[in-house]
Amino acid sequence: MIKYLNPAIGRAPDASTINSPNFDGKLFINPVPTKAGTLKDGPKIARDYLTRKAEGTPLKSYQFSETNRDSLGNGRAHLNWLGHAAVLIEKNGKYLLLDPMLGERASPFSFMGPKRFNPSPILARDLPKVEAMVLSHDHYDHLDYETIIQIKNKVGVFLVPLGVGNTLRHWGVAEEQIKEMDWHDSHQIGDWNIIATPARHFSGRYLTQNNTLWASWVLDLADEKIYFGGDTGIFDGFRAIGQQYGPFDLSLMPIGAYNESWHDIHMDPIEAIDAFDQVGRGMFIPIHWGTFDLALHSWYEPVKLLVESKDIQPDELIMPLPGEWIDYRTYQSNHEWWKSYSKDFQAQ
Repeated sequence: MIKYLNPAIGRAPDASTINSPNFDGKLFINPVPTKAGTLKDGPKIARDYLTRKAEGTPLKSYQFSETNRDSLGNGRAHLNWLGHAAVLIEKNGKYLLLDPMLGERASPFSFMGPKRFNPSPILARDLPKVEAMVLSHDHYDHLDYETIIQIKNKVGVFLVPLGVGNTLRHWGVAEEQIKEMDWHDSHQIGDWNIIATPARHFSGRYLTQNNTLWASWVLDLADEKIYFGGDTGIFDGFRAIGQQYGPFDLSLMPIGAYNESWHDIHMDPIEAIDAFDQVGRGMFIPIHWGTFDLALHSWYEPVKLLVESKDIQPDELIMPLPGEWIDYRTYQSNHEWWKSYSKDFQAQ
């Protein structure tokens, strides 16, 4: 009943309309055997949350706004990390929007569920018109009802994994705006080519699971290529993606919300470096951290481990502040800016 009364939950796809080698007739399947967290893990995880000593949220000063906008329009891709996996990309006055979870809670309910540490540095209502919105999967921390309602008339096309279209239709997105894609499907926008590629994850809203597909993405922007990891666990498929679609100038790699109970579906920072190596390296921007408290580790642990790792060179790693427009080719990165927002480091 709740799913029919609450539009934020969305709508499940019609399985009879899905034709994919990654679909078994009822559910989508991962490229390798994969286990997500199970109900039996619940009591232990709940106890660990209640007793953990990790710093779960940053200081109240962790607030950001859009900066450096006057750098846009020089013919090179500029990126703006909006928090978590949400990224706005500009090139030649055109925009792409990735996983725009810009709402207050990663939940279908306004009164409960993981809450953002801060408002998005660019609010949904202030976003420019975008050529395409690119979505990794339908989890609440990536596909947000309130955001879509506010931007649906600003988006040329919604590029989404198979099965997600029904939710968008339920939210009033026009049929001609929706392009559902299987792994290795592509969509051309002028001289840009956007390609859905495999990921190791899962999907689901409310009580459903794996009835829609999940994906990483190749963003071929004519003379530069960006890999968007979205949300994924480690697997050997990254190497094939790099060989088939690379080399990449830049990779946006998820590094946070990991735990041994759901190891298969979320990479930790060291695994993200492994994935970065598999796709052929280039430049690395970490995503999927610093916005929601979704695991037992501290809010800053993912980026701390990333910065400390000897497996990535300082000149490969880019650490933009939320809301900051950057040219990744020339950006001078401060790899430790996050320390000033942590009480643990302020106490040192």
